[in-house]
Amino acid sequence: MLAFLTHFAEAPKANIEFLYHDSSSQPAPTQYTDLLELLGDIRMLHLTQAQKEELRRTLRNDLATGDIHEIWRHRALRKNLIHSLGRIV
Repeated sequence: MLAFLTHFAEAPKANIEFLYHDSSSQPAPTQYTDLLELLGDIRMLHLTQAQKEELRRTLRNDLATGDIHEIWRHRALRKNLIHSLGRIV
């Protein structure tokens, strides 16, 4: 979570829209072929391929300091921030 928050610290001030609400009872994936699967459904973000690659790099960096469960637990917050700020965090 610390790595994720350091990305957010650089973000400009904005109103956060809470469009994403994930169930905490939903288990994290045990197998995945793409790191983006750790965020659940991201279709509403309408990311370009370049943004998806940037998000994959960010998730790889987060995995260096955390684990998939941490990314999974905070997926709704991350998606809300990306949607509201218009940039990858």
